[in-house]
Amino acid sequence: MSTFPPTARLLTQNDYSGVFNAADLRVSSKAFLVLAIFNKEDRSRLGIVVAKKHVRHAVRRNRLKRLVREHFRLTPLNRNLDLVVMARAPADALPNDSIWQHLEDLWQKLNIKAAQQ
Repeated sequence: MSTFPPTARLLTQNDYSGVFNAADLRVSSKAFLVLAIFNKEDRSRLGIVVAKKHVRHAVRRNRLKRLVREHFRLTPLNRNLDLVVMARAPADALPNDSIWQHLEDLWQKLNIKAAQQ
């Protein structure tokens, strides 16, 4: 079983605050918003926010987080970034394949924007 190591995660409040306060890149779809900053690490790191306000049931919140983590693990970015993926309310109603497609589109937009900077 593949794991999601701590070196691939945003772990502390400061990590998240750095992305929220100084986002270099911002891409969105109807289901997700992705904020990103360039990092000096040797790999990209991921933080996931799925608010209880938008997705009431823990099982559904966990499903979204699991899909985002798996997509991050399987689809590398062109640049090293600290990402925060925030789920919006419509994400809860989407099937897994639609969520995956939203994430694919967001990753493509993110790679294009990162290459321009």
